[in-house]
Amino acid sequence: MAFVFLCSIWPNLAHAQKDNTRLIVIGTAGGILYGGSLAVLNGYWYKNYPKSKFHFFNDNDEWNQMDKAGHMFTSYYEGYYGMHMLQWAGLPKNKAIWYGGTWGLLMQTPIEIMDGFSSEWGFSWGDELANTMGSALLIAQEYAFGGQRFQPKFSYYPTEYATANPNLFGSNIAENMIKDYNGQNYWLSTPISSFAPIKYIPTWLTISFGFGSKGMMRGTAKDQQNDPKARMYKRYRQFFLAFDVNLAGIDTHNDIANTALGALSWIKIPSPTIEYSKYRGFKAHLLYF
Repeated sequence: MAFVFLCSIWPNLAHAQKDNTRLIVIGTAGGILYGGSLAVLNGYWYKNYPKSKFHFFNDNDEWNQMDKAGHMFTSYYEGYYGMHMLQWAGLPKNKAIWYGGTWGLLMQTPIEIMDGFSSEWGFSWGDELANTMGSALLIAQEYAFGGQRFQPKFSYYPTEYATANPNLFGSNIAENMIKDYNGQNYWLSTPISSFAPIKYIPTWLTISFGFGSKGMMRGTAKDQQNDPKARMYKRYRQFFLAFDVNLAGIDTHNDIANTALGALSWIKIPSPTIEYSKYRGFKAHLLYF
């Protein structure tokens, strides 16, 4: 999430001319970020687990695919800001779309490869497909609409499940947001004016389609049923329909405020929401995050 935020404000804070200097800056920074992040990840995370021969691992049934949504979301936004930074650097639009748009896939694939050499995990084709879908969603919209009409968004709300199992879901709010899939929701937001061209509907007013899942105390339903402490929790998927706000679409006539709003535009705004699940049926929320 920190990478998403930093990349979102960087192009707006620079005022250099569009020349090769910008490309040099982007290329150098991107190389340092790319190599440095992989080195840190390998040293901080993977060194704590035994290595193995390269192997594959099918985790498509785990966490009701909430982890796959996270891969897609991350790949999309890494590509989104990569594309805009290359446009800011003066690269032709088509090259910026393809070189920048695939940045997320380029960033995520080495992580899958490192997983493949770890005895704890393995290379997941499901994760790699989700990474590819994130880049594809970005690039396809640039060619289909000339911009991003459907924007992925993220929300999180603390749950009882994280409290019940802090070793698995994290012991503080920062860890909970990453590890507790029960509290995560992923959304796809689109402006209402894009399909209902009514004069008085502001372009920043959007509608969001979201999904989440609750009651997941183990990765798969089978593992959960085999755990006496975890089987008491009911696993179920959730689907949402809600109003939303595209913060990046609000023009405050102030560059700093516009930059701040744009940097936060990937966050789903709390709003009236209709939820559906097989477990609870339809439920209306005055505000849901």
